[in-house]
This record gives sequence, structure tokens and C-alpha cells, in this order.
Amino acid sequence: MNITDDEALGFMDRLLEWLRQADLTNFGSRIEVVYVAPGAQHVDHIGTQVFGDTRPEPETHHVPPCKGWGSGHIHQAKTQSQEERIRQCIALLMTERYGDEPLFCLQGHWQAVYRILVDKGYCRDSDFDGFDAFIRRVMPKEVNKPYKKDSVKQVSKTDFALPFERWHYDPQTSTTRKPYDRMVAIATRFKEILEENGL
Repeated sequence: MNITDDEALGFMDRLLEWLRQADLTNFGSRIEVVYVAPGAQHVDHIGTQVFGDTRPEPETHHVPPCKGWGSGHIHQAKTQSQEERIRQCIALLMTERYGDEPLFCLQGHWQAVYRILVDKGYCRDSDFDGFDAFIRRVMPKEVNKPYKKDSVKQVSKTDFALPFERWHYDPQTSTTRKPYDRMVAIATRFKEILEENGL
């Protein structure tokens, strides 16, 4: 049976709540979650959740939040901390200047944010629904240009669909140099901000 990430997340939230309730009358429950991405050659172990057991939780591999589990209860504190830092990085990006104007000033500039988050493994390439859900969770209250999924989906028709390190100016696909240079400046600065904040 194929289900969406949101359906799986809803099921996991309900399951965890049932386990919490069951823990009131039982000696403890344990659940392990394994995520298999469509077409993946491997599986990611998301984590182990223990109920009614005072032993420390075993160290686990953390899956990037765009894989559909970011708003769930598993490792919620760790995920929130990471998402909060990404939110702060986006907020900082919005304060950057490009000469006499804001660096980030068009809806299409969200493509640079998408590209860097994908390159760093926080989101999956071409998973625009996952990116949409992630950005709606981490987007600061005030942004220079509101986010729209459609403007980011257009990245697949541009040179910005490539990993950032492979971007290059092509006069046949970019009518003028200035928009390309602006996008490079946004991506570069966002990458720097993330790395300055340990991301």
C-alpha cells in the first residue's frame, strides 16, 4: 500500500499517542521507525522511542526534516532545535543587502533557498511537496517576499535545478547576467549563514 508522508506522519502520531496511553497500564513499550524513500537503495533508521522505561534513549541517526517526519513526536526536541536554527538563518538572509536594496526581493529567490537546503540534505531534490511543508514550518513571520510553492517548482526548468556547485551562467537560458548573479549571491550567502550556525 502506498501512502503519502503526511498520512504516514498522522498514523505515527496516533500510534505514539496510543502507546503513551497504554503505558499507563503496562510496564513499557518500545517502537522503532525505519523510513524507506521511494526508489531508495537503502533505509534510514529514524529512531527508537521508549515508553515507560527510564533508561536513556539509544543514539540514533537523525533524518533531515523534509523527509516527512519533522513535525512528529520522534526526536521532536532535536528537530525543533534544527528547524528553529534554519528559521533564524532564513530570517537573517532576509536582512542582507545587495547594494542599495534587499538581497532577497523576488518570490523566485526561494529557489536559491530550496537549492541550498537540498544540497545540504535537509530536503529531497524535486520533492516540492516536502519542501513546501518544511518551509511552511520554518519560515519566519516576516519575509521580504512571501513563499509560494509554484515559484519554487519552476526551478526544474532552470539552470538552478543543478547542485549549486554546478551552476554556471548560460546566455542561451538567461537573458541577462544580473538575475543570475543575484541568485548566486543569495545561494552563496544562505549557505554561509547556515554554516556559520552549524548547519
